[in-house]
Amino acid sequence: MVSFRSLRDVNLEEFEAAADGYHLLSSTARAAKDELSNSIIAKTMPDPEPGDADSGQGLVGQAATAAHERLSRLSKNFHYTQVECGLLGASFNAVATELRAVRKKLDTVLAEAESAGLTVRDDGSVSYPPAGREIDGKTPEGGFTRGFTDPTAKGVAAQAAYLTPNPKAELAQQCADDIANAVREASEIDERWSPKIERLKAQKDLAITAKDWANVHGDQRAVQKVADEYLERESIPEGKTPGENAKWWQSLSAQEKADYVSLYPASIGSLDGLPAEVRDEANRAVLAEKKGAYELQLASMPPEPWPKYLNGGGRAGMVHSTEWLEWHNRREQLENSLMGIRSIQDRFSNTGKNGLPDAYLLGFSPEGNGRAIIANGNPDTADHIAVYVPGTTARLENIQGDMDRMNALWRQSQSISGADDVSTITWLGYDAPQDVVTDAPLASYANEGAPSLNRFLNGLDETNGSQHRTTIGHSYGTTLIGSAARQNELSTDDVILVGSPGVQVGSSSEMDVPAGNVWNQDAEGDYVPEIGRWGHGGSSWEIGGGTLIIPSDQEFGAKQLSTDTRGHSDYWNKGSQSLYNQAAVVTGKSREVILDQ
Repeated sequence: MVSFRSLRDVNLEEFEAAADGYHLLSSTARAAKDELSNSIIAKTMPDPEPGDADSGQGLVGQAATAAHERLSRLSKNFHYTQVECGLLGASFNAVATELRAVRKKLDTVLAEAESAGLTVRDDGSVSYPPAGREIDGKTPEGGFTRGFTDPTAKGVAAQAAYLTPNPKAELAQQCADDIANAVREASEIDERWSPKIERLKAQKDLAITAKDWANVHGDQRAVQKVADEYLERESIPEGKTPGENAKWWQSLSAQEKADYVSLYPASIGSLDGLPAEVRDEANRAVLAEKKGAYELQLASMPPEPWPKYLNGGGRAGMVHSTEWLEWHNRREQLENSLMGIRSIQDRFSNTGKNGLPDAYLLGFSPEGNGRAIIANGNPDTADHIAVYVPGTTARLENIQGDMDRMNALWRQSQSISGADDVSTITWLGYDAPQDVVTDAPLASYANEGAPSLNRFLNGLDETNGSQHRTTIGHSYGTTLIGSAARQNELSTDDVILVGSPGVQVGSSSEMDVPAGNVWNQDAEGDYVPEIGRWGHGGSSWEIGGGTLIIPSDQEFGAKQLSTDTRGHSDYWNKGSQSLYNQAAVVTGKSREVILDQ
């Protein structure tokens, strides 16, 4: 319960100083985590294949393994500290904001009381001096009154004061009531926030577990429920352009930015147009929270239901029971999501391995087939950016293979870029078709996902509009890129189409890039282009209406890159001409590419 004296004497700057302190601690923990992950852990990572240049630069032996495990655990503890201290900072800022509004009311009442010659006592009651015209030769005596917040009590007290001969009595009662109301509001703030702040603490051993990370989401929601007066969830842009998102972000103070990231990481992490470091910080918190929650859910699942099949699976056939299907689907979804999450965390740990740069998580969601956008290097500061769109069967659980391709492209690009910085981005920002036969022939996946790609590319314009950008699609990913160009302007300088089944348009001139900047790769033994022509080829009226054209056709007008790999999936093989040609385009060295004769 807040007293009048505590509200009157509270130093709100101390709350703000506490908020600043926790934000500083959060930033320090983040710096320590990044230093551990990027500069130390990667170098202690046990090398499974000593002598293999690509297997890592780590140490070997039991001591190295133990050191790596302890350092990894310490890094996770720093991350947890970062997130929870960020919540504490946001909480103290919110408390200070709410109390400041109440304190302003109180200060106004105190000033009015002093101006009227009233005295406010330490218990919040108000005394008034003798005043008014004489009655029977006497001046009405002074007195004191206490405030009321109950409407009925306030009404009775106000009426009594009105009937008192001393005109100061009524004013004193009003001041006392206003003081009581201010104390009541402060008490309500204290009652709302005390339990929320109290729960923001770790166990004494600071051994951060899946349960701790799962509880972080509960901590955020608890704070969100009472912080709306300070940071309104509704003010976060939704359905806006990247430019509008960037403008909103720039309008915030540094303190508000930090608090929005702490309180609403999923919302902030998904906003195209915001700086890569901001999105990365927000999405890493979401990733850790989801991992903890999913590990707990998986561990707490009941045993496999029995019977598995209806009628024992006998003559009725192998028909699964409803209970078993629900159990199986939930378990599979959790396991698959965790597989993808761990792959992304492994990429964080691999920073520094063979020179691999910092990773930035620019988007993440485990819902459905999952979403993940991972950058090698900071795209906000890079001279060259490559955005890679995967194709059929792409989903969170399979993200490792797509990241490996962009790791290979980054290494090849950086090796020929000179002093320029390169960022390669794996963009799994759409629901890719999952079945080659039933899903891949449909245009709906590309058409529905294309606006998200356009928003992402436009967002890069807001954070780094001067870089050279290449958009790369593989298989169905090329169809999505073509749909993005068809639906809206594709904000890119070069397009590389790899194993393309068609891009919905019949000419490279419709891909929204300068003439000569559409490149195509079609390897021997890759049958996807010809098979896909009938579903995704574009019309070219110049050579006869209705003819379905794909990027491999001369009529399309793409430059055909020399490709020395075979099949549909080996275009990123280390040391291949296929990979080198992509890297040459990405780094703006198109004169060095080798074209098919």
